[in-house]
Amino acid sequence: MDHSTSDCQLNPGEVDYEFESNEVPEPLSVVDDELVPKVGMTFTTLEDAGKFYRNYAKAAGFSTRVRCTNRKGNEIKNQLITCSKEGKWKSKISPTKKTNPTAGLNCPARIYIHTLKDVGAWIISKVVLDHSHPCCPSKAEMLKQHRELSMSIRRTIENNEEAGIRPSKTYQSFVAAAGGHRELNFIEKDVRNYITRKVRNVSEQEDAKKFGKYFLRMKEKNPNFFFELELEEDQSITLAFWADARSRAAFEYFGDVISFDTTYNTNRYNLVCGSFVGVNHHGQSTLLGCSLMKNEEIESFKWLFQCWLRCMGGNAPKGFLTDQCASMKRALEACMPTTIHRWCIWHIMKKIPSKLNGYKGHADIEQEMSQVVWNSHSKDSFDRNWNDFLLNFGLADNKWLSDLYEDRHIWVSIYLDHHFWAGMRSTQRSESMHSFFNKFITRNSSLIQFVKQYDNCLGSREQVERESDAADFHTVIPCATKSSIEAQFQDAYTHQKFREVQAQFRGKANCITRLMNSALGYSVYEVGEQVSSSIFNKFVVTYDSVAAEVKCQCLLFESRGILCRHALSVLSFEQVSQVSPRYILERWSKKVKRRHTHIKSSHDEPLMEPRSKRFDQLVFRSQNICEFASESEELTAILHRAYDNVMAEMESLKAKRKGTSSLSHEDANLESVNELQSPPRIRTRRRPKNRLGSKLDKQIANATKKKKTKVLSEINLFDATSAVHSNSSQYQGHVMNYQFRVPVAGDNSLGV
Repeated sequence: MDHSTSDCQLNPGEVDYEFESNEVPEPLSVVDDELVPKVGMTFTTLEDAGKFYRNYAKAAGFSTRVRCTNRKGNEIKNQLITCSKEGKWKSKISPTKKTNPTAGLNCPARIYIHTLKDVGAWIISKVVLDHSHPCCPSKAEMLKQHRELSMSIRRTIENNEEAGIRPSKTYQSFVAAAGGHRELNFIEKDVRNYITRKVRNVSEQEDAKKFGKYFLRMKEKNPNFFFELELEEDQSITLAFWADARSRAAFEYFGDVISFDTTYNTNRYNLVCGSFVGVNHHGQSTLLGCSLMKNEEIESFKWLFQCWLRCMGGNAPKGFLTDQCASMKRALEACMPTTIHRWCIWHIMKKIPSKLNGYKGHADIEQEMSQVVWNSHSKDSFDRNWNDFLLNFGLADNKWLSDLYEDRHIWVSIYLDHHFWAGMRSTQRSESMHSFFNKFITRNSSLIQFVKQYDNCLGSREQVERESDAADFHTVIPCATKSSIEAQFQDAYTHQKFREVQAQFRGKANCITRLMNSALGYSVYEVGEQVSSSIFNKFVVTYDSVAAEVKCQCLLFESRGILCRHALSVLSFEQVSQVSPRYILERWSKKVKRRHTHIKSSHDEPLMEPRSKRFDQLVFRSQNICEFASESEELTAILHRAYDNVMAEMESLKAKRKGTSSLSHEDANLESVNELQSPPRIRTRRRPKNRLGSKLDKQIANATKKKKTKVLSEINLFDATSAVHSNSSQYQGHVMNYQFRVPVAGDNSLGV
């Protein structure tokens, strides 16, 4: 008895089509006779037959779909392919509410294909060419079936997505390369769909696993890569920190002052992103670690800061800039008691309109407060100017201003600038890093997307530094004056820092130096700086000729490491030709050999399919050939002939090996194993008969049933009761089963 299964029961001899009276078939489009399907046509495979009908459909102006397939066991016996407008489905929803377009028009066009047992081929046994709707070949390219993305297009989309290029820009690049929209066989929607479904399609369950695997790959590439994770009891991630080997090496030179800031909306799990940012020898921002946190509570910041200190060898920075977050403040006091904490002055000044908007003349209040904060050149003058400001505007009882005054030692410049801050007064550098992420990351982004963009940010920062280093090595900025002191800085400092020195030399022209008193080589000067036509600021500068030491009241050198114009004026007045080496900081020197410059920033190699890898390799090699052949028509013709010969040879080989392949232990590798497919599924209607086992088999089976077996619980890669350390021994070996997951997307338990 023949047992067969079918997706639908089809009798090719009993096909009846009903048409509505108002539907009149349109005349068929003129199609090349070789493309028109005919009864009796044979094909080697079912795929070839389907491809032939699709090509005809594109030429005629319609699209197709497989209506049903009959099988016998695992073998396909026949198949019905129809026009995509076959059938007519009526929705239960009222047409006034459901306005989506439908394509079903009871179109009868179809072909019926079945297999020839003896020959092993496929034959068309029935053809209907008439349609119940007009067909337009010129619009066929817009039908979904006839739009396709080639391998080259797909790889370009993937690379652009990796680089953070928006889909609209990617599509426009294809349009420009093709010479217009009409020259493409796909639309912008196809690009977006491919990115959404193929590139960004990461489930919440897989996202955490890929996140962990990324860290393991980075650790395997460079053992100095550092990461730690804090997990809930259900193995969900609550805290994560990581820093690559280059960032850890850069901390040795640029870890004296750190800016830390947090931002939201960088991932689908509402995890807060925090970045540690320093300043390199060019005055550029450099990343020194990144974190993701479920909330902004004190304990979360304590865990993060302790983790960061472990990553950096336990060396706390001298200065740490944050915003006005009470949780950060308390966590820093506990974790880095010797570090000077500074609040971002920009955040504070930005709050003035909202905090003082209810007062009459709030615009004047804002302007006067800014004058007090920025133009007080001593602690005494600030205290005096602040009290006058409160009395003049009747703000003595304002709690916000009172609290600010109590905390003045952690945000007012005059209380902090006697310490080195590398020119930082705000967390703007951290925010600029976050703005980079926000260009390419949204609240729907996955964790693995976030770390990839973080890699891109690391790479871009590294490249900017390398370009600046090269410019320092190969070029020289000419001195603006004849001063030998300027020549000292020209020889030692990087270009960017030397430009800052030159700005001070230019500013020296606006300074008037007057000697106040002098005794035993110690002189006190008053330097008046003209900042406008009627305003002069006065600064006290001291000079010790014995110790060759100069100090200015403005504290520019102490806070930024750059000699100010007031000090340069005094040195010029004293006819000093060379400054003491203490004023030429190694921090800004271009001659120091820094270890981190020899380390590449972490960058995860894309996990591509074997075919994609082969495609990229072939394209890379063919570029040189094409560039050489494009020099003349003769060389181009030679390459075309070679392409034709190679294509014919490959098609011949593919035809011979069609349907069969082999894999031996000699050429087997991870890529080839990944390409293996499961055996075909066997469809049966009833339970298969028991195998006739031997007496020994039955005895073993009975003994197994009686015996109580102890089931060992699966060993989790990550322990839920403790943080995961990157140098833990449990990472040895290739463990692929990650037992941690991401937080629930709807969890909004964020700290304030």
